[in-house]
Formats: sequence, C-alpha cells, structure tokens
Amino acid sequence: MAAEEVKDAVPEPPKNGGQQWAIQRRIEDVFAKLGEKFGDLSGRVVVIIKPETSFEHIGGLAQAKAAVRGFATALTDPELYRKWGITPPKGLLLYGPPGTGKSMLARALATSAGAIFYHLKLMNLTSKFGPTTGELLQEIVGIAKAEGKAVVFLDEATALSLEHLLPPAQAREASARLVAALCEKMDSLDDFSPVIVVASTNRTDSVDPSLVAPGRLDRLVEVTLPDGPAQQEILQLAKTQAENAAARPLFESLDFRSLLPPMGGMSGAEISEVLRRALEQKVYAAGEGRDAGLVTTQDLLHQIDAYRRIREVVEKIRYGQYL
Repeated sequence: MAAEEVKDAVPEPPKNGGQQWAIQRRIEDVFAKLGEKFGDLSGRVVVIIKPETSFEHIGGLAQAKAAVRGFATALTDPELYRKWGITPPKGLLLYGPPGTGKSMLARALATSAGAIFYHLKLMNLTSKFGPTTGELLQEIVGIAKAEGKAVVFLDEATALSLEHLLPPAQAREASARLVAALCEKMDSLDDFSPVIVVASTNRTDSVDPSLVAPGRLDRLVEVTLPDGPAQQEILQLAKTQAENAAARPLFESLDFRSLLPPMGGMSGAEISEVLRRALEQKVYAAGEGRDAGLVTTQDLLHQIDAYRRIREVVEKIRYGQYL
C-alpha cells in the first residue's frame, strides 16, 4: 500500500491519540515492506485507522443494519460470548445487488466497534496478483490480527473465482488454491481473536462453498434494493448531507409522491448519483454566470429519466451489444 493512503486516513497525530498514531505508523511500515514483496498495493488495499461511517449515515436497510450492528459485540465484548458458552463469529457475507450499501455496512461495523478497517479490493488485487493473491490475503489478515480490533473487508468476493483472468478449467484450479489459503488463515484465527472478516458479493453463485462453511463466512446478511420508504430516506439523507457540506439550503421542498415511482428498482448508490447529477447541473449554470436557483422536484425527475437512459446504454456495453 502506498504510504499516503494510510496517511489520508489519519493525516496528523490526533489529540490524546498517541496510541492511534503509533498504530498508523506501524501499519505504514508493515505495508511498505509488504509492497516490496508483492508490488504496489495502491488502489488495491486501503487501511482506515479510525473509520467514521456510522449506521446513521446509511439510508434504508433497516434489517441489514440491525443484523450487521450485532456483530460489533464480537469485537467490543467477546467475553460475553464466553459467558454464554459459545465463541464469537469470525466472518460474514453480505450479498445483494450492486450499489445497495454493502461497503458502507462493513465500514459502519468497524466504526461501531472502534476497529481498524482494512478494505481489500479483490477485483483489483486478483487482476494484478492472480492466484498468488491467497498469500497476500494471509499476510494482511495476520497484520490485522496483530494490530488489535479489525474488520477485514473482502470487496467483490466474486473475484476469488478468477473467472475474469483465466479460462474456466484453469480458473477453477487456481481459485481453489486461493480460497484454500484464505480459509486456512481464517481457521487459524483464535476463537476470541479480535478480527472479523466481511465479504461482499452480488453473485452468490460464484462464491466457493468452502468460504461459507461453519467458522468462516458463515453469517449471511442480505442487502436488498430499497423499497419506497427506504428510497425516500436515502434521498432525504443525501440531500441533508449535501446541504450540510455546503452550509446552506440547496433544494426546494421536494414532492416525494412524484419522485418515488420513477425511482422504483434503483439502488441507494443510484439515487445518490441522481441527486449528485442534479447538483452538478447547478454548478454548470453558476459557472456560466446564470441564476442556478435551488434543485427542484422537476430537476430530479429530469435526472432520473436521464440516468435510466444512460444505464440502458451501460448494460448494452456490458453485455457486448455495442461491440
């Protein structure tokens, strides 16, 4: 990992946070050595010493948030499990369509538990390191274990199948070795080790069954597309965050009865993107010296329609219809 990625997480020694600063510097040194062995990890592994995404930052997903929030106890009070004669979970799998908030849930778990967040972008990692990614994953889980409470997030677990790199037969063989290395490291974690491994996928059919065996990623949490009330909550939350960042009102009163029907089937990420694009149009207008005004319901409806048309083009490109 490039040193600046860790520095971005904690840019300066925090007040009364000497221990946190020491952990940051230690992790910088460890990852610098890891980079010497494996190569540049920039954009592939990101470590956030003190994540700040909370469950309150996530709109909708009431059931998923409640389920994931419960896992914080495994890191904050593992002895509670001992009192009830069981061991804490070691891992969970978040599954559901793209853009539904799986990454945010993993970060919120780390925030809630006061844990270091290790974000492993598996598609980028496997594209560079291929089958040898297994050894790197073992190293990182080992680092996490040594540094205290940790959430190790395996983003896009589908990439472990290596289907994007190799022909089917070779991919199955190489993937089996990669997954075996990861499972071996998870199995080696102490029963009360302060580490939770979280993986996400939008394709459960591509996840190796051995990963969800007992004692591994054996807690499954579905992260669904938002329904109407959840979409309204997401839109309202994104609106509030934008206005807080700008420190001024940016929107007129919105007519959710008009907005919700055309947003049907859209993910939280897509709803936030629609709002961002509406604000972007105001930036362009202001940049041209025109009176931008506030964002209206009609502005958002226009962006919803435009985004849906763009998404259709993206889908055609994805499935080769324009090749």
